[in-house]
Amino acid sequence: MKNFHKCKGFTLIELMLVITIILILMGFLVPKVSAYQEKARNAKAINTAKQIETAAMASYGNNDSKFSKEDVIKTVQELTSAENVDAGTVTDESANITYKSDGKNCSVEINASENTYIVKCGDKQVFPKN
Repeated sequence: MKNFHKCKGFTLIELMLVITIILILMGFLVPKVSAYQEKARNAKAINTAKQIETAAMASYGNNDSKFSKEDVIKTVQELTSAENVDAGTVTDESANITYKSDGKNCSVEINASENTYIVKCGDKQVFPKN
């Protein structure tokens, strides 16, 4: 009489089935993760813009309710951790300040008379939402 030993372990088909199921589940998760990463980048850009807006308004208050390009840049650099800060168009009541956030070029348009600011990253407005 022959002794048949049953080998313990998984068959190749069972292993392939488990790997296939795992890959299908990962396919569902990848788009969600990238969407959350984009939301996090936008949140960081908005937070940096708020810091810039606060620093620029401090400069505005120190200059008799007028924006001064040089003073805005100096104050923003002193009070924030924003990278590559530059003031574009600056008038007495408004300032357009560009900066980098996560390698993306962003800008904040500050209007002192209306007490508002608009944040754009690239060509896309991220705050306030349209």
